[in-house]
Amino acid sequence: MDEQKREEYLARKEEERLRRQDRLRLTAGLAEFLAVVGGVAVCLILVLLIVSLFNWLRQDAGSTFSVFIDMFRR
Repeated sequence: MDEQKREEYLARKEEERLRRQDRLRLTAGLAEFLAVVGGVAVCLILVLLIVSLFNWLRQDAGSTFSVFIDMFRR
């Protein structure tokens, strides 16, 4: 009888270990997914900032050069 209880105990412990391992894998997978989504969001924000910077530079260069051109025309 003791051998049967011991085998049941070991089987239960093995099932608990496998469940715990599955939960850790699920948690790691979710964390990796969220990290990828966050990384994509950060990349999109950075691209938008770069586009905004280039637009600002183009407008600023246009207004700066128009001031210089007006100074030389006078």
